[in-house]
Amino acid sequence: MQKQQKKKSHGSGSITKNPQNGHFYLQFYDAEGRRKTITLKTLTGQYITEQRAAETAAREFMDRLKKIQDIETHEDYLEERARLKKLKARLTITLDDAFDLHLLKPHTRIASNQVENVNRRYWIDFVSFLHDRHGLTTLDQVEREHAEEYIAYIRKFGRWNRKISYHQEKCPRRKEFKEYESGGILSPTTLNRYQSVCKAVFSFLLFDLGYTLEENPFFHIKPLKLEPVERDIFTDEELQRIFASAPPLQRALFTLGICTGLRLGDVATLCWNEIDITVPDTNDIPEFFQHEIHRITRKTKTLVHIPIERELADFLSQQWEKSRYSEYVLPEAAEMYLNHKGMVNRRVLGYLHSLGIVTDKQVPGRKRKQSVKDFHSLRHCFCYYAGLRGVPLPVVQSIVGHLTAAMTRHYQSHADREARMKGIALMRGLFSEGEKPAEAVHSPLRDVLKDRIIQFADRATEIQLLQLNVIIDKLAANELRIETPQDQQVVDVKLLPETATA
Repeated sequence: MQKQQKKKSHGSGSITKNPQNGHFYLQFYDAEGRRKTITLKTLTGQYITEQRAAETAAREFMDRLKKIQDIETHEDYLEERARLKKLKARLTITLDDAFDLHLLKPHTRIASNQVENVNRRYWIDFVSFLHDRHGLTTLDQVEREHAEEYIAYIRKFGRWNRKISYHQEKCPRRKEFKEYESGGILSPTTLNRYQSVCKAVFSFLLFDLGYTLEENPFFHIKPLKLEPVERDIFTDEELQRIFASAPPLQRALFTLGICTGLRLGDVATLCWNEIDITVPDTNDIPEFFQHEIHRITRKTKTLVHIPIERELADFLSQQWEKSRYSEYVLPEAAEMYLNHKGMVNRRVLGYLHSLGIVTDKQVPGRKRKQSVKDFHSLRHCFCYYAGLRGVPLPVVQSIVGHLTAAMTRHYQSHADREARMKGIALMRGLFSEGEKPAEAVHSPLRDVLKDRIIQFADRATEIQLLQLNVIIDKLAANELRIETPQDQQVVDVKLLPETATA
């Protein structure tokens, strides 16, 4: 009897042919290491007698077998992983207790009570989702698919728990205590905060759960990309109206805001000991001019150094006489802000509304309006005018405390937009019969004046250059009145003094 011939090895199996009947066989080892032999047949049940057809059938069978083994192996892995997770966990943490336990861990920043309460609401919403949707009760039961499902839901529909309730023990200042339904699409910023809070709870409890970093259910979920909020700056006319009739509190807040670029919380709680001055032994007023404010900002914990110019120095001198014995530069604002932050902001917005200044706009798909002009606009104004006056970008960044130069450039983008609008106006009338910009007229007088301006700029002091820059801006905006022989208009411009060598 002739032996079977081994024709070809195929992965973990081999194809052989019976020389007597010409049928092909497949020999392989199963998952438990046992040797198996099957007869290769076509889909219609006929025996395979050709080499190429046998190779194809064997390959398809082994692929199907591998998929089945992978599924069985994966299920065994999941069961073993769940068992090991329970063994490795140092304690069983319920979803309801997780947030308070994560607060006991050392944090790099100490959150205020207000921020802590908001973060707690975010976590409670996630827990409600897990209770209602999957019946989960402990932290080790939460898997990556649960986190992905929750984030996908709130990005599309908003918060899971839409019931808003107020209780007297938590909100003693409210007059009415009721429950109501609230919903709607959440902003990308709020969505990322939901995600970051949930991720942080797991991150701080990784050791107690016996998890690795990548076993955090939120580890692989990327946050949404955020577009910077397009906040408007106050126009020159609006600034004049703001300071023309401002009450004492609002005038003090706006003065510090426009002169320092600080946020509202930093302005309201600015302390005298954060100003680099020497307090005299007598009742004399200390010298503030050309000293600096050194403050660690409340939001980013960044140390900023703000030079004190003449206008700010005059204001601080006046304020020293009023509040020198207080810890804070603005005692009324500090007390109001520390007891109830929203009250100071409401005072500011109320004053802006009384002047007819629109502070917000409606965003499509959202119930809550977006703030576009408020106290924070003063921070934009500070960066905007600093850019117009040629203050270097790194200097502005160090003063306002931006963590990146890109953020400072964004705050100065108002000037870029104005420059683009003025530039595009020069393109008018390229193909239509509309009004075209006036063409430059070359004349001997023009050349003489241009040379004189250049000579002046070469020899001028920094103050004179800043004055020249302001005059050029006003000329470009047609805001200067120049006396002419035809109309005898009154000159409203103080000519710059020429330098001694000009």
